[in-house]
Amino acid sequence: MPLIKAITVPGGLIGIWQMTETSSELSVHFSQQELENPEFQKYSFENRKVEWLSTRTLIKQLVGPDFSIAYSDARRPMLTHHKYKNLSISHSRYFVTVFVHEKKTVGIDIEDLSRNYAAVMKRYLSDEELVFVANNTKLQCLYWCAKEAIFKLIPHEGVEFREQIHISPFNPDLDDFFSAHFKCDGEEFNFQLQFQIFENHGLVWVTAKQ
Repeated sequence: MPLIKAITVPGGLIGIWQMTETSSELSVHFSQQELENPEFQKYSFENRKVEWLSTRTLIKQLVGPDFSIAYSDARRPMLTHHKYKNLSISHSRYFVTVFVHEKKTVGIDIEDLSRNYAAVMKRYLSDEELVFVANNTKLQCLYWCAKEAIFKLIPHEGVEFREQIHISPFNPDLDDFFSAHFKCDGEEFNFQLQFQIFENHGLVWVTAKQ
């Protein structure tokens, strides 16, 4: 399956790839040296191999073949490319998405709307958010994606989604974006997030302020 969706944002690109191929089918597009990458070789499960190969195939389609990916000690991806310097990656069961940006740190998350968010809502939503979201599965999904995307963008570890990241109420059927804020060590950081709904999935992305 080729790139199924590309979104252009100021200074950046977002791509979405549907994972329909096997790892064997994807591998033919990679050199032996690429397939000997220790990150890839450590995977024994088929789905992890497909995710790894699909992610890099998608990035190749977005920015070309001349790039590399490393990971920080906190397992955050770092992109080496002549133009795009920042990278965020997310997977669902069926899709992989990446967000690359020239200058700004970015975060992205994709989730299936059919996931059972009700089982974990009290872990990631504040009391006020629980009241607002209620039984709206679209909001349950987008709030989860938003908090994951912000977590991928910020440099902090051990973040409590319920206590430190708060989403402002919005209408996903009328609004194109929404806002959130993150509290840490007496400071507060504000973010504006964008989203799309497609193929029964929610996609949320955010960029850091300059």
